[in-house]
Parts: sequence; structure tokens; C-alpha cells
Amino acid sequence: MSVRIELDNHNGSVFTCLDFISGKVIMNIPSEETISSITVKLEGISRTRLDHPRIEVPGERPRDKRRAEVEIHRLLYVVDTVFPLQAIRESTTSTSGFTLKAGQYEYPFKIRMPINSACTEGVRPNAIAGGLFQRVSFDVSHGTVDFAKDSKVHVKGTLPPSLSGIAEDAAWIRYFLKVTVNRPAFYKANMRHIDPFVFLPIEPPRPPSTSAEAFAKRKHEFIPTKPAKGTMDGLFGAFRKPAAGSQAGQVPIRFAVEARLPSPPILVPNDPLPLRLLVTKLDPFQEVIVMRSLQITLLGTTHISAHELVKDELHSWLLFSVASIHAPFGDENAPPNTLLEVDPSLWRNKCLPDTIAPTFTTCNISRNYQLKLEIGLSRTHDDHIDILPLLFPIQVYSGIQPPRQLLASANQRPPAQPPRPGRKGTAPSALSLPRSGTQRKGSSSTITSPVSDLPPPNLSPRPHSSSDSKNMDLGAGDAAQEIVAPPPTYEDAIADDIAPVDGPRRRYEQEGTYYTPLPEDLREVH
Repeated sequence: MSVRIELDNHNGSVFTCLDFISGKVIMNIPSEETISSITVKLEGISRTRLDHPRIEVPGERPRDKRRAEVEIHRLLYVVDTVFPLQAIRESTTSTSGFTLKAGQYEYPFKIRMPINSACTEGVRPNAIAGGLFQRVSFDVSHGTVDFAKDSKVHVKGTLPPSLSGIAEDAAWIRYFLKVTVNRPAFYKANMRHIDPFVFLPIEPPRPPSTSAEAFAKRKHEFIPTKPAKGTMDGLFGAFRKPAAGSQAGQVPIRFAVEARLPSPPILVPNDPLPLRLLVTKLDPFQEVIVMRSLQITLLGTTHISAHELVKDELHSWLLFSVASIHAPFGDENAPPNTLLEVDPSLWRNKCLPDTIAPTFTTCNISRNYQLKLEIGLSRTHDDHIDILPLLFPIQVYSGIQPPRQLLASANQRPPAQPPRPGRKGTAPSALSLPRSGTQRKGSSSTITSPVSDLPPPNLSPRPHSSSDSKNMDLGAGDAAQEIVAPPPTYEDAIADDIAPVDGPRRRYEQEGTYYTPLPEDLREVH
């Protein structure tokens, strides 16, 4: 006896909210068989597993660490009974099942993906199924026995995206269709087949488009060093002009370099990076500031919680890196306080890769992003280069536009900041960045940047330089509130006449472990 699922619209693309997932269950019976029902379940599970730190007491042998904490949330649970038909189920009270002859049977189904997660307190279908046996799993790779406890922390909102690739499978989010052939005989196991699929949520409602920009800004100064001393040659040797290429005669150059993104800063994989780099003269000097190198990195933080244990997993994706360039900022005769922009053609076609998950928050996992820029600047004919880092907290969207009818019915009031997963009433903490950037002899900088409470990067100044730091500030109205508060979510009620999303969808590939069998603690008795 075998059973499988054949989908009508599974062509390698991702599924999203409001999609109809349709197909048929194909069951082959080699001999006469009695079954009670056939169900198709649409499920989404968020699972985290964290180890306790090893206990070490001075003067004693290290104690074995306690068992790992496992936290499971059923974000999606929709059941469709394809056999027997509803009319037959309503007209019979028999529990002995239905006897089918040998052959192949096909049962069509059609299930619609919801928008919001169903994991909330008091919703028992989302609790861990079964008794003690279903809560226990054996982790062969770690040599431990895990026990999944019910969680009391639930976040209501849009379904999160599929997620994989976290080290040691400490956190993942999987979506799948599961068909179960239930057999009434206690000595015959139920037949199951699982077909995983990749899910990306639709975008939350975006604010109206404006010309406002958010910026990250840093003040900097090139301080001239002392003139090079020439070799004395007679009485007038001290008055000889310094050799060409020396730094004699240079004047201090104070300027501000800034990076700008549309406000609020929202990026979409595969879309060109809408970045602008500008310099503002703070002194009336007549010299051109030159960009000599540029590196753009996407930084991601996955916050994982498993009951009382928490962990931040850091990720980085290099989007663009170029050195040995000579890109000037504007005209040397430009007056102070004039914005001078570098040609954006260098990074015009750069974008986030399509493997990036959108920003999300669910019960035990959340993902946030920041954009880090490292800009190498120098004088026009100077070999010394200063690397100035700038940091942007950003949001990444899925790129799947919601239907207009859904936008019209969405609740536009921004909700309160949800608690950080695993800690009620605690806002997400800032990402602690590694120290980066170098500051050469004869320079100083002051950072001013928006939408973050992050401390500025710690630059170790060389001799003849100084550094000063200020907290980050906004450059576009009340953009800080737009970024700190999560985007509004959609209402639970979905009208039947709202059509599915129509439009192109990016590929959102998952790691190979996404398609492996589920752990034992996710088995069901039904």
C-alpha cells in the first residue's frame, strides 16, 4: 500500500498567502484494505533547539550539561478530509471503516493558504500533539534525548517565511502538506506522506511613497601632517621648496560623508540597491574628496529562543566590494554645505540575493537586518586611505505585492511593538558589530546616523588624529517611529472574493535539511 500527493501548481516556485494549493491524493492498494478516513493537512512548524551551557566550577570536574530545550510552535494547521465525502460522514456513525478493493484511487483537494499565524494561546490544535511518547525525540548527532514542552509565548501576526540553514539546526521553519490514511485496525499503522514546499509571505502594507530619505552620516577630517624636512644645502637650504608629492602646504579638510536610502529603508531581493553616497564640505577648501574603495555587506541577526534559553545567530552576505577605484565627489570649487554625490553606476545593478528571508517575527524566532557600508576616502593625490564605516538598520520585504482588495481592507493602524520572542515585554536588542575600519594618521571622524541606538564603531586612532562619536540621529522626519514599530498586519477575516496574488515571484531556495524527515517529536497520532 502506498500513498502520495500530486500537486497541480507545484512548478518549483514558492507559495504565498491566499494561494490555492490544489492537487490529488493518489493511493495504490495491492489487496483489499479497510480504511476509516483520508486527510490532507496543511502545516507550518517553527522549531528551536538550544543546549544549556556547560557547568564548570573551579576546582571541580565539569558537569555534564543538561538536556537541550526544545520549543515547537504549530503556526499553520488546516485539515481537509478527502475520504469519505462529507455527506457520507454525516449520514453514518460506523467506526469500522470502509473496505476498498485493490486498485488505484484518486481524491482531489483544494486548500487555501491563510495570511496570519494560528499559533496563539488557547488554540489547542497548535499545541504539541500526543502524549509523552510524541514529545520525546532522540538526537543521534548529539547523543541526547530531547523533550518538547508547551510554550507560553505566542506572537500573532503574518505567517513567517520558510527558514533553514541555521547552524546545527538550532532553528527552522518548515511548511508541508501531509496526507494520512487512517486504518481502524490497531495492529495496522496509518500510512503517511509528507510533501514539503517553500513559503514566502506577502508584503505588509507599505507607507505612501514620498521623497523623504533616511541617512547614515559621519563627520571626518583630514589633518595635515608636518612638512617634510629637506636636506640643508648651504645657507638658503632651509628655504628650499619641499619635494613634489610631500604633504607640505596641505590645509585641514573637514567634511561629512553620508549614505542615503528611501525612507523607510526597505530593500527587496533582486531589486537594484537604491543607495546614494554624498559628501558635504564643512570648510571652504578647494580639493576633491575621492572614493578609493567601497564594500557593502548585509548583516542579519536571527534571534532564537527555546523557553528560558536565548541565542543570537549572526549572518553576513557580501553584496559588493571594489578597491583601487578613483571616484571623485563633485567639484573642487563647490562652496561649503553643498551636497556632492558620487556616480552610483558602481553599484547600480547590485541587489540582495534571492535566498534572503524577509524580516519577520514569530513565536520563537525573529530575523532582522542591517546594511553596513565601508567607504575608503582620500585626498585627490594622497596614497593614504581612511575606511569609514556606516550602518543602516533596514527591513527586507519578500517582494510579493498583496492584492489591492486586501490592501483596501487591511488595518492601517500600526500596532504596538511586539515582545521579543522568548522575553515578554522586551524589545529586540541592537546587533553588536565587530570592530571594523581603520583610521590613518592625520584624520578624525564623528558619526551621525539614523534609526538605531547602536554604539558607533570603535576606531583606533593613530598618532596625530582624534575621534569623537555621537548617537545616531534621523534624517527624514519621524522615520524612526516607522522603523522601530513593526509594519501593520492584515485582518484575520479574508473575503472569499479576494483573488490570489498574481505576479512574478522570486526563487527562495532552502538548504537541503529543509526537505529531510521531521524529527520524532513532531510525529502525530492522527
